[in-house]
Amino acid sequence: MNLPAAGGHRPVDERRAQLLDAALAVLREHGLAGLTTRAVTNRAGLPHGIFHYAFGSKAALVRALVDRELTGAAAAWAPAVDTDDLETALRQALLAQLDIVRADPQHQAAMFELIRAARDDAGSDAVAWERQQYLAEIERHLGAWSQRGSVAWSAPVEHVAALVLSAGDGVIQTWVADHDDERAEASVDLLARAVASLAHPA
Repeated sequence: MNLPAAGGHRPVDERRAQLLDAALAVLREHGLAGLTTRAVTNRAGLPHGIFHYAFGSKAALVRALVDRELTGAAAAWAPAVDTDDLETALRQALLAQLDIVRADPQHQAAMFELIRAARDDAGSDAVAWERQQYLAEIERHLGAWSQRGSVAWSAPVEHVAALVLSAGDGVIQTWVADHDDERAEASVDLLARAVASLAHPA
């Protein structure tokens, strides 16, 4: 499907990407209150009608922004160091996620606002679904690392993944509030050590 657009026809996925980038810019500069469909299309330099071809509603745009954010956060786990040591792998993965936030704290603050609002909205089921995908990605890595290190978990792996997700989010949100690198990195070390202590030789 192609969209009518200024300067010629473009694939719908390309227009969606343009609108998502524009929406994030609007969110960063004007907060959630300024995130209107017209502000987004104006920022993208596109006719307002294209928004409805690409997303259909503002709620769909918000869901797409949350999806992109959580997908990127989950991807931070992939480059974790290739090691048989579970604690090291956890530390590297958690630090990779923290580094994404430290590189652009304004982006993270804007996304926190968006995700909180989406959870309170009628579309919270979609946000919960996206969160579940992130949780599943963490669980997958925990399973792979435990197999590589020939260890088993003393609790169901899905519960360990939930602990990592909740505690990791806490470290990140605390850093967003105080920008204390030393404390955040110490918290990551403790979290990696605590989670690794739940593993024992298989």
